[in-house]
Amino acid sequence: MNVLLYFIGIISLIELGIIIYLYISNWRKRIRIEVIEDNIERIASERAKALSTETIEKARKEAIEKSKSVLTGKVFEQMAPYLPGFNHDPRDARFIGSPIDYVVFDGLNTGEVKSIHFVEIKSGKSKLSSREESVKKAVERKEVYFETINLS
Repeated sequence: MNVLLYFIGIISLIELGIIIYLYISNWRKRIRIEVIEDNIERIASERAKALSTETIEKARKEAIEKSKSVLTGKVFEQMAPYLPGFNHDPRDARFIGSPIDYVVFDGLNTGEVKSIHFVEIKSGKSKLSSREESVKKAVERKEVYFETINLS
């Protein structure tokens, strides 16, 4: 009977050793997993910050370039009557800015208007906006009128 108890004790100790080994092994794996998760979170956070900074910087640069382009366009719009390529007498041109840039009353300076031109100034690769295009189409359809309004 003592031998049986001895073997049961030894088997219990072996089982206890295996349980302790598995517990320690799992504990080490959990620690490794936690370290890996922390590293992943840190790397992801750093990358997100870098991407955010890059995105903001890119947006700023694009906004500055767009602003420069718009300002350059506005300067050219105002200076257009005095630049080569403007085929009208600058004294006949009236800047209105929107929806088109100029109405030119050809001959106004000499006292007799011969024709009226709607002029849109573009620079670079810019194209007519939908509003500018609609003005162009109305003129092409000859949907242009003159009105006198008397206010009492």
